[in-house]
Amino acid sequence: MNRRIAEIPPSLIRSISANKRPGDIDLGLGQPSLPPDLDAFAAALEWTRAFGSPYSPNAGFSELREAVADYLSRLQWAVGELSGENVCVTVGSEEALFLAIKSVIDPARDEVLIAEPCYLAYPKICILEGIRHRMVGLSPAERFVPRAARLLEAIRPDTRLIIINTPGNPTGRVWPAEELRELAEGLAARQGAPIYVLADEVYREIHFGAEPPGSIATYHDHALIAGSLSKSNALTGLRLGWLAGPPEVIAAATTVQQFVNTSASTFSQRVAVDLFRDTRRLAAHRPLYRETRAALLEAAAQHGVELIEPEGAFYAFLRLPPWLAGDSLGAAESLLREQRVVAVPGSAFGPSGEGWLRISWVLPAQSVVEGVRRIAEWAQVPR
Repeated sequence: MNRRIAEIPPSLIRSISANKRPGDIDLGLGQPSLPPDLDAFAAALEWTRAFGSPYSPNAGFSELREAVADYLSRLQWAVGELSGENVCVTVGSEEALFLAIKSVIDPARDEVLIAEPCYLAYPKICILEGIRHRMVGLSPAERFVPRAARLLEAIRPDTRLIIINTPGNPTGRVWPAEELRELAEGLAARQGAPIYVLADEVYREIHFGAEPPGSIATYHDHALIAGSLSKSNALTGLRLGWLAGPPEVIAAATTVQQFVNTSASTFSQRVAVDLFRDTRRLAAHRPLYRETRAALLEAAAQHGVELIEPEGAFYAFLRLPPWLAGDSLGAAESLLREQRVVAVPGSAFGPSGEGWLRISWVLPAQSVVEGVRRIAEWAQVPR
């Protein structure tokens, strides 16, 4: 057996969710519960009736690649005007992350820096590929506000890739434009080989500020952007994502794609083509999430639950009381057992997440509010 597989720790998210019972309030998995846009499926079915279900090119249908490039062009990429050559269509954003890391990192010489707490697919992909990586923790004392300085200070001569997530899972934080600019300027001032920045922007359309989230692509010539329709359009099962970046990286990623998946599903791509005909459809669920977020914050304030106010995505990071702060896994198990609420231990997202719980508020607002009430009741009892 491949020893690297044995080195990958099991998912705490899945292990907690496996113990839930019928009737439990599931604030664990980040899986949208809203209905998808069935008009896009109908359009894809009509196309299939006419053309069947053939392979697409390895990088995806040119029509979809151009549509994604046009959508991402609003970020005003530092690398210049975007076209379909800057996009590879992938099997969800998870494959986009894998292709990016596989394409730009040489395991024999390079290392990766990962800002955490984070979605732990990032370090697990590195482990699978035998890539050296270091976790760079954001500060719990600052409630995990993204800081470029922390990443810049951690760079070594062999650092070749930095991974960030904005809006972020699990904290709901959005990287401020000034921090993205500082990161790009700090990287540009360095001598030697360029350092790529891979930004996981799968939650780009789920934001709650006055302006859309900024992107490292606006400031850095060596930016790579992973995205998908999974979260914005409640299409987790469609498995349709993309990787965008400089043409030479996308060409390398397409070569990898050729031997990993051949190409993304033809039917999934046709659904995406229809959705991208009007990109406002990618933000159709944001008003509903905004309403649930308001109910979440009101319930947290009413019941005295301390959390980081989500700036994007559909997660909230809750601080555990002192008597539970050292064992977030035990806390999540206790909460499930005693109050029948599924939450995810903060330690699932990296060392700096210890002492916190993540909840996902994709259920109807009344269920989220009841879950918060139960969490407050549970947290009041010292253990």
